[in-house]
Parts: sequence; C-alpha cells; structure tokens
Amino acid sequence: MISADTITSRTFTTVRFKEGYSTREVDDFLDEIVDRMATGDHSLARRIKEKTFSNVRFRGGYDIDEVDDFLDEVARGLEGDAGASTGASTASAAAAIPDPHETVAPEPGTSYTSDANLAAPSSDSDAAQLPW
Repeated sequence: MISADTITSRTFTTVRFKEGYSTREVDDFLDEIVDRMATGDHSLARRIKEKTFSNVRFRGGYDIDEVDDFLDEVARGLEGDAGASTGASTASAAAAIPDPHETVAPEPGTSYTSDANLAAPSSDSDAAQLPW
C-alpha cells in the first residue's frame, strides 16, 4: 500500500526548456489523491489513470515522465489494495495492458520499412529526383 506521506513528500524535477506538467495542477491533484484515500474512494485508481495535466514550456513545470511513472505506481498500489480487499487479482489485467514506453521489435523475417526506400541513388540523375 502506498501511504499518504509517500505522496505528499514526493518531489519531481522541474524543467523549463522542455515541456512539463503544470506544477500547480500536479500538486493540487496529489492533494486530491490524499484526501480521497482517506475516504476510501474506490474509483481513485481509475481517476488517476484518466487524469491529464496542462503542458507548460519556458516556465517551471514538472518532468512529464517522472510524474507519469509516479502516478502509475500510485494507481497500481491502490488497485492492489482494492484487489486484496475484494479477493480479486489485478496482475493478469495489468499484464494484458501494453507498456506505452516498451520498444517492440518486428517479427522475425519482417520489416517495418521497405529496403527500396533505403537505397542510395545510383547516379546524379537519381539524386535530382529525390524530394529533399
């Protein structure tokens, strides 16, 4: 189980020159999570997964990957708590959801690109026909 102290004490890297999440929105949502944990809100894990934040750039924002990873951890912790109280297992359901950050290799013997598109021009006249 993830504790309220773990959530309230969590800090994130502040970014300025790349997109980040609005610090105020993230902080407010973390406070909301702690408040709802105290009430035993059973929809909290779903709400965490569906939450979106405004992106900011050139002013302080939280690192997007750090926030997303932490909220995923919180949601998994809450789902585990709900599964333990109802006797349900969420491990098989979580295994069925692909990780959006996972690199997937092509099946053996297949390619996502055509070798013809990768060929170098054989003469200057071929180079003149290239779109770039």
